[in-house]
Parts: sequence; C-alpha cells; structure tokens
Amino acid sequence: MLCEICGNDVPRTKAIRVEGTVLNACPNCARFGQETGAPAVRRPGAPPMVAQRLEARRRRMTEKDLYAQAGEEELAGDYDVRIRRAREALGWKQADLGAKINERVTIIAKLEAAAMVPNEALIRRLERALNIRLREKVPAVAVKKAGAAREGVTIGDLLDMDEEG
Repeated sequence: MLCEICGNDVPRTKAIRVEGTVLNACPNCARFGQETGAPAVRRPGAPPMVAQRLEARRRRMTEKDLYAQAGEEELAGDYDVRIRRAREALGWKQADLGAKINERVTIIAKLEAAAMVPNEALIRRLERALNIRLREKVPAVAVKKAGAAREGVTIGDLLDMDEEG
C-alpha cells in the first residue's frame, strides 16, 4: 500500500486524521495525526461542487469560433459620437449624464472621446438613459478556406522581388 503522507510503498497503513482529513499513512507517519478506527473510504465520482467547477472550467477552456457569433449584437464603432449627440440633444452636460447613470464625469468624457470602451452594464445604462442603441448586429463574414487560390502578394513574393532587384 502507498502512504499518503510520505509516498512510500509499505505493507500496511493506518487510517489517521490530520486536521480533519482522514489519510492512509505508514506507521512512521501515523504519529502526525490521530488514529481513527475506520479506514479512509474513497467515494467514487467527484463531489457535486467539484463536478460543477470542472464543468465550468471545461466550458471556459473550450475554443470559441469567432465566426459562429456572426449575427450577434456588438458595440457600434461610432458609440462615442452616438453618446455625445444624444446627450447634447437632451440638453445635458456630461455631469448631468453621469448623475443619471451613476458614473463619474471622467468616465463620460472618456466614452465620448473613445478613450474607453464601455462594458455591458454601462452600455445598458447609457442606452436606457439616452434612449439610443449602442449595439448593432454584426454581419456574417465569408471566410475563405485554406486551400483556396492565393490572391495578392505574400511575404515569399516580396522576398523573391527583393532578391531579383
């Protein structure tokens, strides 16, 4: 059997409790805990919490196809202009808009200067307060397969031109 503390292969182990955990330990390592009457029992399968975390990790680690998301809504490229025009149309100053959506004036100034990209929660608050749309549908993109005929100049073509000239 294998000692779960030192890792040595021993003929027999004892079930001991070390800080609330039951371990199978060799006689030398058994002094680090209190001996229990019942042997350590391993339950098959992972506990529900561990299984949930493993599932969340699997979903997080899977590769995402960027082209499969076509048709979803994405932040408009001119979000800064839309925010400024809507705010000015309502006759509000940046401080007024900041007070309405509970943000600092510097955040509003950065948004209108396109120095900051708003997160989803901020986008929703801006859309609601200004009665505008900051998201738009992303059109589907046609993707060429790797085996398609080449068009244009490649790095290899440039190197060939350099050697010739």
